[in-house]
Formats: sequence, C-alpha cells, structure tokens
Amino acid sequence: MTLKIRGKDLLWRTVGDEVVAIDLKSSRYLRVNSSGALLWQHLQQHTSHEELIDALVDGYGLSREQAAGDLETFLAMLAENELLEP
Repeated sequence: MTLKIRGKDLLWRTVGDEVVAIDLKSSRYLRVNSSGALLWQHLQQHTSHEELIDALVDGYGLSREQAAGDLETFLAMLAENELLEP
C-alpha cells in the first residue's frame, strides 16, 4: 500500500526545516517539524511505509522500531486531518 498527501485544496510551503500547510477545504492551519517535513516531502510522491521508515532511520539515526512508531503517530495525525489521499 502506498500513501500520498492530498493534492486538492491544500497549500503548503517549506519554511526553514518545517512545513506549513493550509487546508482550504477545512480552513485549518498545520505546521510540522523537521522530521514531519522530511516525511511530507516523501509523501508528495506515492510512497510505502517501509520507504518512510527508511527515510527517518537514514535522516535521524532512529531505530526502525522508533521510526515506525513515530511514523504511525504522524500518519494518524494526517489521517485525522484528512490530508492523505484515499
């Protein structure tokens, strides 16, 4: 299964090492930290859980277990805010 950030009604920019997004559909503002920004960049293309875990391990030196847990937390936040493509 691959994942991707929703493209419609969503504006975002990288500011420093963070991502700032505005969901035009819900009028919500979102800011994600540097690790979230790394994942966000990967989620611009269809990508798999494993590729996202690898990005966190490579980018931040996390264990695979820590990266997997952090990824699930991040993906849950995106899903809660309806920011992932179905």
